[in-house]
Amino acid sequence: MTPTPAIAPPSPPEPATAATPQFLDRRAREPERARLSVELRPLRAGLNLLSATAECELVVTNVGAGIAEAIRVQAVLLSAHAGQDADLTAVNADQVPRPATAPFTLASGESRTIRTVSAMSREAIHSMTAADRPMFVPIVAVNIRYASGTIAGQTARAWAIGVERVDSAKLAPFWLDIPARMYDGIAARPHAPAIMV
Repeated sequence: MTPTPAIAPPSPPEPATAATPQFLDRRAREPERARLSVELRPLRAGLNLLSATAECELVVTNVGAGIAEAIRVQAVLLSAHAGQDADLTAVNADQVPRPATAPFTLASGESRTIRTVSAMSREAIHSMTAADRPMFVPIVAVNIRYASGTIAGQTARAWAIGVERVDSAKLAPFWLDIPARMYDGIAARPHAPAIMV
């Protein structure tokens, strides 16, 4: 007599995987879009008899997944002082009607380097004092507006710039009690939280 083969018990049903609700699915909420980062490379800065000037290179990079179009870049020279937050807010609120270069487009992963020259009159400088000497601490505020499909994007950053020192990591300010001149050996330090919308 042939033995009856054992019948395997039925396997338990696989648990149903619930679909992520659309309002929780990040991919459903955020279409692929561009996001721009910006880095500043100061080249020269200083004062003459009438104004303060900062020459810089800005490296704008599309770190997002979409195409950034109609990119408009503005670089503004400000002076550090107690009310500087209001000055930065005003720069960041600007829609950049007069960009530093013609509007351009960046595909995902692309970068462009832009040379900017920003100036402010000596009368607009807010003088600060250190060791009983008047000084000027320049701030370069950068505001970038762009489009990614139907989304209006913005990137804004600010840097304090000064003269590099061999004896300290701190930057030297621009002293106002010495003859006006331009400096080549300058550097930048992030000055305020970045905006990336």
